[in-house]
Amino acid sequence: MPISLWRRLNTPVKQLIILLMLVALLMAFLIPFSKMVSRRVQECLDSELYRQGLSLRTRFTDELFYLREEAQLLAEMENISALVANHNESRLRHLMALYQSTHDSDGIYLITNTSEIYTSSLAPPLDKDTVAKLAVVQMGFNGQSFGEMVTVDGHIWMVSGAPHLTPEGTIDAVFLILREVDADFLESLIGGLIELVVLTDGQVMVQSRAGETPKALLNSFAQVLDSQSNVVMRPFTFRSEGSPFRALILPLATPHSHTYAVALVKNARIIHETRWATLRWGSLFGLIGIIVTLMVVQFHVVEIFRPLQGLVASTKRIAEGDLDAPLEPSGAADVYELATHFERMRQQLKNLLEKERSLSENLEEKVLEKSEALEEMCRAREQLMARLISSQEEERRRVSRELHDETSQELANLIIRLGTLARITQDESILPQLEELRIEAARTLEGVNRIVMDLRPGLLDEYGLAPAIQWYANARLESQGIPVNITISGTPREFTPHVQASIYRMIQEAINNISQHAQATQVDIRMDWLDDAMKIVVQDNGQGFDPNLFEQPTEGHFGLLGIQERVVLLNGSFDIESAPGQGTKIIIEIPYHLNTTKDHDQH
Repeated sequence: MPISLWRRLNTPVKQLIILLMLVALLMAFLIPFSKMVSRRVQECLDSELYRQGLSLRTRFTDELFYLREEAQLLAEMENISALVANHNESRLRHLMALYQSTHDSDGIYLITNTSEIYTSSLAPPLDKDTVAKLAVVQMGFNGQSFGEMVTVDGHIWMVSGAPHLTPEGTIDAVFLILREVDADFLESLIGGLIELVVLTDGQVMVQSRAGETPKALLNSFAQVLDSQSNVVMRPFTFRSEGSPFRALILPLATPHSHTYAVALVKNARIIHETRWATLRWGSLFGLIGIIVTLMVVQFHVVEIFRPLQGLVASTKRIAEGDLDAPLEPSGAADVYELATHFERMRQQLKNLLEKERSLSENLEEKVLEKSEALEEMCRAREQLMARLISSQEEERRRVSRELHDETSQELANLIIRLGTLARITQDESILPQLEELRIEAARTLEGVNRIVMDLRPGLLDEYGLAPAIQWYANARLESQGIPVNITISGTPREFTPHVQASIYRMIQEAINNISQHAQATQVDIRMDWLDDAMKIVVQDNGQGFDPNLFEQPTEGHFGLLGIQERVVLLNGSFDIESAPGQGTKIIIEIPYHLNTTKDHDQH
C-alpha cells in the first residue's frame, strides 16, 4: 500500500487492517507449528516403538539363550549314558522332572540315537512322533547346541536343544525343551503399553489380543519376510475401525532362520489430537494476545508517543553525532524530566567521547592480539586432546583385540581340554583337582572378557552408543543385583568416533563410581536427543556425598573430575546434584555443534 494512501486512511480502518494482518501472521505461524508439534509427538511415539521393538527382540533372544542353556544343563547330567543304554525310562523321567518343575508348561524331551523318546510329562505339549520329525533334532546329533523358532501344527514354538556326550565322547542322545509362543507369552514379553503384538512366519499368526489382524500389517509382514533381511521397517500409520494406529515391524532372526517377523502396534490418536489442540488453543490465545496488544499500543500512542516525538527528533541529532545543539525539554512532567536528563547526558557524553576515542584505539589493538592468540591456543588444545583421545581409544582397541584373540582363546582351549581330560581319565582321584582347575580357568576367562569389554566394547563400534551403554550398565550393575532403568528419547545424531568414545567413557566412569562407592539399589540412566544437544542424566539412590568436596582431589572424586574434563573438551556442560544419604544425579549436555559427523566434515 502506498504511504500517501495509508496516511489518508482514518484510524479505525488502519486498526482493522493491522488486525487482519496480525491474524494472517498468526495462522501462518500456527499451521506449520501444529504440524511440527504433531511431528514431534510422532517422533516420540516412533522412538518408543523402536525402543520396545528392540527390547522385544532382545527378550526373544534372551529366552532362546536361556532355553539353550537349560538344555545344556540337562545334557551335562551324569550317568545319563548308562540310563539310556539300559532303557531306564522311570529314572530318566525322574531326572527330567526335576527340571520340569521350573519350566511350567514347557515340554522336555530326550531323544536317543536309537530313536527312542522320553518325556518328563504324561501329557507333553507335542507328541513324540511330531518331535522326532523336527529338523532341528539333527543339529543336536551333529554336536550343536541350538535355540530356534519353528512352526508345528499351526503353532509357533521356541525349541532349544543340546547333545549328550558319552564318556567316550560320542553322542548318544539329544535333550530338547519346547515352549509355545502364544498370546500370554507375547503379552508377558512386552507388557501393557502396546495395543497389539503380532508374530508370524507368513502362514501362522499369533497375536497378544483377540480380534482380526489389520490388512495393513499383513501386507507389511509379507514385505519383511520376502526381504529375508534383519533390517527394522520404518514405523507407518494405518487406520482400523476408524482409529489411527502406528505400527513397527521387525524381523526375529534365529541362528539358522530369518522367517519370522513381529509387529508392535500403538494407538496414534494422540498425534491428530495434539495437532488440532495446538491450532485451537493457539488461535484462541493468539487472538487474545493480539487484542490486548492493540489496546496497549493505542493507549501508548495517545498518552505517551506523541509527547515523545519532539524528544525523538532531538535525540536523533545526538544519534547522528550532533552533540553541539542542546535539547529543548517539553511535554508532560515525566517527558520533560526525561528530556532534562538527556541534555545532561549529552553534555557528559560529549566530554567522554573524546576520551573514549583515544582509549578505544589502544584497546582494539590489544583485544585483537589477545583474541588471535587465544583462538590459536584453543585450536591447538582441541586438536591435541582429539589426538590423545583417539590414540587412547586405539590403544584400548589394540590391547582388547590382543587379549580376546590370544589370552581368551588360550583359556577357552584350556577349559575344553580340562573338561575332555576329566571325561576320559581313569583315575577318579584327580577329578576334583581337574574340576577345580576348570572352574578357576573359567573364572579367569570371565575376568579377561570383562577386561576386554571394559577396554573397548565391540557393541560401541558395531551397534553404536545406546546399545553399548545398555550392555555395560547391565553387565556392571545388574550383575551386582542393582536394577538399571535406561530411557532414550528423541532422534539420535551421529557423533564423530572420538566424541562417541568420550561420551561412552563418561557414562562408563559414572557407572563404575556407582558400582564402587554409591551402595545404590536403583539406577536410572536417561539419554535425551534434544534439538541442539544431547542430554545425559545418570541418577542413583545411593549414599551420596557433599558436592562442595567434588573438586578436591580425594579418593572417589578422580573419576568425576575426569568426566568434567571430557565434557569441557567437547564444549559441553556438567552438573552434579547430591547430598549425603540422598543419592547422586549427574547431568551432562554435549552440543551437536562441532561434535557430530556432519559438523566435523564442514569444519
